[in-house]
Amino acid sequence: MTIEVVKEIKDAETEAERIVSEARVEADALIRKAREEARQLVETSEAKAKKEAEAAKNQILQQAEEEIKDIRSKTEKELERIRKVSQAKIDEAAELIIARVVRKDADIEDA
Repeated sequence: MTIEVVKEIKDAETEAERIVSEARVEADALIRKAREEARQLVETSEAKAKKEAEAAKNQILQQAEEEIKDIRSKTEKELERIRKVSQAKIDEAAELIIARVVRKDADIEDA
C-alpha cells in the first residue's frame, strides 16, 4: 500500500512536471506570438504614419505651389501697373522737358 502511495505521488509529480513543462512551452509560444504581433503592429503603424505624413506633405506642397502661383500673378500685375505708371511719368517728364526746351528756344529767338 505504501509502495502504491509512493508510486502515485511519483506519478503525480511526473504529471505535474509535464504540465509545468507544457505550460512553459505554451507561455514561450504565446510570448513569441505576442512579440511578433506587436512587431507587425508597429510596422503597420509606422507604414501608415509614413503614408499619412507623405500625403500631408504633398498637400502642403500643393497648397504652397498654389499660393506661390497666386503671389506671382499678383506681383506681375502690380509690376505691370508700376511700369505703366512709370511710363506715364516718363512721358509726362519728357513733355515738360520738350516744352521747356521749346520755350527757351522761342525766348532765345525772340531775344
